[in-house]
Amino acid sequence: MLQPKIKIALVGEMLSRGGAERVQARLSQYFEAAGIEIHHVVFIDEVTYSYAGAVLNLGKQKTHRNRFVNKWLMLRSLRAYLKEQKVDFIIDFRAKHNFFQEYVLANFVYNAPYVVSIRGSKLDLYFPKSKAFARKVYRKCYGFVTVSKAIESLIVFRYGYTNVTTIYNPVAIQEVERKSRVAIDLPEKYLLGIGRMKDNVKQFDHLIKAFQQSDARALGVKLLLVGDGPYKEVLKDLVATLGLSDSVLFQSFSKNPFPYYRNALFTALTSKSEGFPNVLLESLATGTPVVAYNCVSGPSEIIRHRENGLLVEDQDISAMVQAMNTLLQDVELREYCRSNATESVHQFTPTRIVEQWLSFLGLPARNTN
Repeated sequence: MLQPKIKIALVGEMLSRGGAERVQARLSQYFEAAGIEIHHVVFIDEVTYSYAGAVLNLGKQKTHRNRFVNKWLMLRSLRAYLKEQKVDFIIDFRAKHNFFQEYVLANFVYNAPYVVSIRGSKLDLYFPKSKAFARKVYRKCYGFVTVSKAIESLIVFRYGYTNVTTIYNPVAIQEVERKSRVAIDLPEKYLLGIGRMKDNVKQFDHLIKAFQQSDARALGVKLLLVGDGPYKEVLKDLVATLGLSDSVLFQSFSKNPFPYYRNALFTALTSKSEGFPNVLLESLATGTPVVAYNCVSGPSEIIRHRENGLLVEDQDISAMVQAMNTLLQDVELREYCRSNATESVHQFTPTRIVEQWLSFLGLPARNTN
């Protein structure tokens, strides 16, 4: 007997640029493979990621100069669309910036059980300061899904919610491995830093300074930074000031970043904060070990210290230098971590992640092959 078609709406800012947006796009493909009908809702007219399902692009409806009128028209269109499609669940991936708007959206626009996907440890991007107002905003919420156990614990501790669970980001190991074998022009030996350069949350300046103090240059190893954004020029100025222009290379982001991971000695992450960093998952999926600050959320739930990489004391540049030198100098350890890298992320395969989502939503398991 055929299972009834389940419909899920995935709500995000856009389908481009960011990690949360990339996860939304990928999850749509995995859900569709499980026989679920997907509807994307985006508020910004940027769609560059590959995705499955239909898209309601509310960003294209911004025709008025008045922001209030634009928002009202967008919310009205969204309400009508959800009513027409009769979705069974709504999963909202957005950070929240206007909680009055979120109150209206959650209580008067969403017409199906909805889940708030919490992507980072900065909870003020998801909850208003007032716990009483937070209860009003989310009074109809089906549940909260975090990307790490650390974030789940924070929410339970601060807000007392019990309908919270952790579902990690997925990584398609076979796809990553296949795409990582594409031949591109790369330095002979390099360390990798990769991510958005919109601001300094990723703290590539820490990585540049750690690289300068490490043994890398003496060993003929370069630092390759892959990413784009306004902060990139600040980083280039820092590199020039430190006299590292011949050793630190910049590369624009690519739709296929996996060859950069695969050919690196290791990938380094020096973020101020994270949710569940895809950078670490993707690097390990290509077989490349990682070294990362042990920030509040993410790295400690991915890295097995001295098994697939190294965890470094949070925000300690000197400790990062020491860790980088360890992986640079101790070839045996580095190769041991490399040998464990891919196996260490098998728990994050799409099949397992989709099964966890279906279980959380109270839906029967489906064929995801």
